[in-house]
Parts: sequence; structure tokens; C-alpha cells
Amino acid sequence: MDKTLLVSLISKQTIPNILAILHFKPNYLLFVSTQEMQQKKKKEAILNTLKQRGFHWERDEVLIVDQDSISDCMDKLQHWIENTNLHAYETIVNITGGTKMMSIAAYEVFKKLPCQIIYIPIPRNEFFIIHSKDKGNMPPTKIDIRLNVVEYLTAYGINIPKKAQQKSLENGQKAIKRFDKTEFIYKHYLELKPFLKAICSELRRLKKIKKGKEIEFSFVFCGSLTDTLKRLLSDWKFNYEVDNDKLKIKCFINSDLHHYFIGGWLEEYVYNILHDLKPQGITDVQLNLQLISSQGAQNEFDVMFTYENALYFVECKSLDQEHDKEQDILYKVGALQTDFGLRVKSFLATQTTNIFDQNGEIKDHLKRRARQMKTTILPLAQINDLKERFIGEIFK
Repeated sequence: MDKTLLVSLISKQTIPNILAILHFKPNYLLFVSTQEMQQKKKKEAILNTLKQRGFHWERDEVLIVDQDSISDCMDKLQHWIENTNLHAYETIVNITGGTKMMSIAAYEVFKKLPCQIIYIPIPRNEFFIIHSKDKGNMPPTKIDIRLNVVEYLTAYGINIPKKAQQKSLENGQKAIKRFDKTEFIYKHYLELKPFLKAICSELRRLKKIKKGKEIEFSFVFCGSLTDTLKRLLSDWKFNYEVDNDKLKIKCFINSDLHHYFIGGWLEEYVYNILHDLKPQGITDVQLNLQLISSQGAQNEFDVMFTYENALYFVECKSLDQEHDKEQDILYKVGALQTDFGLRVKSFLATQTTNIFDQNGEIKDHLKRRARQMKTTILPLAQINDLKERFIGEIFK
């Protein structure tokens, strides 16, 4: 038998379906679904992810059942089997998805046939053979497939236009090329903070820049002009002159630099740190990825990455922006998690000191809100080595 049939039960969690298909590489796909999952286009999300991966199959079919009726599920599966030449295929049944009724029905029907019935325990990347005519009890089998960010999002019905994918790729390449400049800002943040606040304030007053614009601004500094600030101005080829304790700056700003100096530099720093961790197991990292949710809402994420077939994202916040409510960013993180299934972890990487109480601890109400949102707050002012902190949080 050189052809394989894979039966998949569809539910909100599509990743186990996709992992099994990519592992077994079937020719024929049978999806057992419900009216609700059809309305949510879960089958289409699975097939779109397979296409993203470049996987090809010969045939696919969907069987709609009553999710709350074992007898309906069993009757429709039995009828389908009677009208299908199963002898032409090696049959594998993945009962991970669906409702409990659907799983029980599929098991009862297929256990009588010469096939394998498998189960993938979420969130582990392995499967158990829970029924086979040829094999007894076996240890779990590892699944080596790892999904990238776009594949993961596609699996949940989220649309990432090709243009957005290309833009994110270009953003990442640009961030890597200028990492030395970005790392310099990060390491000397406290000393450069007055300048960063001044240029950020100036740039926020401008409308979105497309072709570029020459701007002039000034700010008062204390003491002498430091070598650190001179280095930053030199790095970015900003013209300046000193008038007593005032620094007057003239520079050309395009849309790229506009984003960079209103906080994008911190996003690029985090991106580079995570990109350096790819040899340790991170599958993919995306910078400023724009996407459209299954409800049609558009969002842009600072940094997103996948590890062990789970999705993570990092929201970055530089400076102390008094107009922001302290919990706004956490509410945003919580809202963005709703489309991503169960396996989502998020981080808030922030330079702001507004999150601390008088004892230098993260405020209790922020800790509580972060726990509710499955979000880890990374107070950069108190973290000596961000890479080591990410290693401890991700790979623990």
C-alpha cells in the first residue's frame, strides 16, 4: 500500500491536525467537522497552512456531523466507510481534535478496522498510537515538524498579506545590519534618554512621513556634551551645534527613522536578541508583522516568534509616556491573544519606570493583570542581560 488516508477531527485547535498531516504526508485527507467549525473556516485554515508549507495532496473531503451526538457521528462515519475503498490506503485516524463525542465515535468506528488511531497531547510535539492491529503498546513518537510564525497564524485563520510578510522580512534584515547602533542606544539608554525624549516628542508631532523631511529641533542638556551623545549623533549623521546649554540639531528623517526614533529601536534590539537564539531552538522571528485577524481587525506586532510550535509575541515600550495609562499595554496584549488559540505567551519589554512602586517593585495591580493575560513583564531597567532573561523564560 503506497497511499495514505488521514482522518482528522476538526476543532478550534488546528495545530495538531496540521502536525499529523505534515508528519504522515497522506494522499487523501478526510476532515470530520461541524457546522460551527465550517462557519469559522477551520478546514480552509488547515489547508492554507499546508499550502504555505508547500505540501501537496491528491484529495480532500469533509464530513459534517452533529458535535453532540455519538450516534450521528458513528452513523455518518460508517456510511462514509461503506462507500470508500479503504483497502487502497493505509489509514490513520487522528482523534486529537473535535468534541469528546466525536472522538469517542471515531474511536469506536475505526478500532474495528486495520488502521492506526493516534492522539497528540497538546502542547507536546509527539503522538501516541492508541490503537493498531500490528503493534502493541509503544512509547510516544516525536514530531519533528516546527511551524514558523506565518504558518502558525494561518492555521488560526489569520491573514498575513504577502506584502506584509515581505515588509517584515526587510525590517528584520535592516535591524540586523544596524544592530551595533541599536545596541549602543540600549546600553547607554539612561545617558541618552533626554535626547531620545526630545527627538521622540518632535517626531510625534509630525504626520506620517513617506518620502522624508528635514527637521530642526533643540533641547537643553546639563553639563557638557558627552562623548556618548556625540557618538549617537555621528552614527546617524545628525548635524548639530551647541549654543551654551542648548543643543540644536538638524537631520533628515524618513519613515524608517521616524519609526526607529519613536521607539522602534527597542523593537529592533529585542528582535536581534531573539534572532540570536535561533540556534537554541527558536524557529522563526518576525519584526513589525502586520496581519488581519479572522474578524477582520488589523494589527501590527512589534516582535513575534515561534518555539516548539507555540506562538510568542513581545510588545516593546520605550520612554515614560505619561499620556499612556499604565494598564493600556496589558489590555492590548490581552486583546491580541484572543485569536491565537491556547498556546500563546506574551512579553512586555519596557523601559518605563511608571510600572514600579516606591520600593522599586512592579506594582501589584500590574502583576495581577499580567498574570491574567499570560504576560511576563520584562522591566529592562532592572535586567542586566536581556538575552539570558529570555533564555530563562522561553527554554525553562
